[in-house]
Amino acid sequence: MEIKRKKKIYTVFLTYLGAFLAQSALLAAAAYIALNIMINTGFLQPAVYTLNRLEEGAKDIETAGRVGESMIPDGAAYGVYDEAGNYLYGNFEKKEQGTAWNCKENGETQKAFKTFYKFIEREDKETCIVRYDILAQFADPSLRKHLPNAEWLFCAVILALFLLQTAWTARKFGKYLSGRIRTLNEVTDRIRENNLEFDREYSDVREIDDVLGSLFTMKEALKTSLEEQWKSEELKKEQISALAHDIKTPLTVIRGNAELIHETARDGDVREYNRYVTESVKEIEDYLIILQDTLRTGNSGREEEKVLKAEAFLRQIVKKAEHLGKGKKIQVKASIHTEGADIRVQEEKLYRAFMNILSNAAEYTPKGGVITIEAAVKTGAGQAYVETIVCDSGPGFTGKELKAASEQFFQGDMSRHKKGHYGIGLYIADRFIRQQGGVMETGNCKVTGGARIKVRLPLWRR
Repeated sequence: MEIKRKKKIYTVFLTYLGAFLAQSALLAAAAYIALNIMINTGFLQPAVYTLNRLEEGAKDIETAGRVGESMIPDGAAYGVYDEAGNYLYGNFEKKEQGTAWNCKENGETQKAFKTFYKFIEREDKETCIVRYDILAQFADPSLRKHLPNAEWLFCAVILALFLLQTAWTARKFGKYLSGRIRTLNEVTDRIRENNLEFDREYSDVREIDDVLGSLFTMKEALKTSLEEQWKSEELKKEQISALAHDIKTPLTVIRGNAELIHETARDGDVREYNRYVTESVKEIEDYLIILQDTLRTGNSGREEEKVLKAEAFLRQIVKKAEHLGKGKKIQVKASIHTEGADIRVQEEKLYRAFMNILSNAAEYTPKGGVITIEAAVKTGAGQAYVETIVCDSGPGFTGKELKAASEQFFQGDMSRHKKGHYGIGLYIADRFIRQQGGVMETGNCKVTGGARIKVRLPLWRR
């Protein structure tokens, strides 16, 4: 529900600052009251207590035959000097005896921050110098002995309370803001996770509420965009699914006529060509099944890997190349030397990769041209692999084409472009080969003058 009264963030800050200052004033007042109570009850002596006692007893010090420690207030020290400044007696430490007389000679009554000297001229021409502190003191001598100075201790307690109050106020302010910011984080998390089914969130802080409003607007725009994208993808899937279904009709016709030719044909070559047509129809039907499964489930499934004999697999590929080249009378020259070599691959995907490479080679090889297939076991970088090189006698790749030959929708220039060719073949081949842990390289063949595709697949070691 929308919050009608919203505060600016600086107003929230000023509110907490005002509360902090008010608490500080109360703390100072409480400290002042506590100090006065302790002084009035005699627990503490006021800062001028020693000076007042000294002023009260100054006359006795002036007239006494000898100054005794009982005449000196607690916490003070004294020394008696003759006219020449010689130290006669007292309880000054040796180091202070000369310092005190020098202060008297220089008229300096303050020794340190809160330490002072009082000079009392006696009737016998002696001088009594008393050192005292202007500090609040514990009235109990045992407390003065075992605890730090009362005034400093009191200040330390006040400082500790002030720091605790500061930390408490900062924590409260941080907790207030973090509670509002948490709402922002929750909204952004939902958007990041594509969980877009939630209502507009509100905050009592205007700046945070503005951000929440912007996020909600962005969420609605993203939701609309994703829904349109989903509808577009669904429409595309429906169209492709319908097209895949429609392709079955001409395939059925082709299969029916191929079967009829098989039954009536007497020529061996015709029967061979017809067998190849039948096999190709079967492959197309298998691809259509994979396509329809992908459209229905959203993935193409994970084909199990199997260990293949490289020699047998590549011999099968050579036969397919021969069938592809017969229509244009293309000569296929093969040199397969992979005896005993095994490869662990997804057979269907590897087969489709090589078929794309061979289809590309056959398409760009002119009538009467040549396609060469060479395969051998090689080693490099401490690894053994099966290297297969397919070359055609077509126009080859240009420099620009070599950089983009395996891109998904690369078509090439007019030298390797045919109507209806979408250039996706090498992209698919490259992707499938990489899925098998292999590498595909493109280049030009110095022998045939056409394109060269090199495929490397790692050997399988049992």
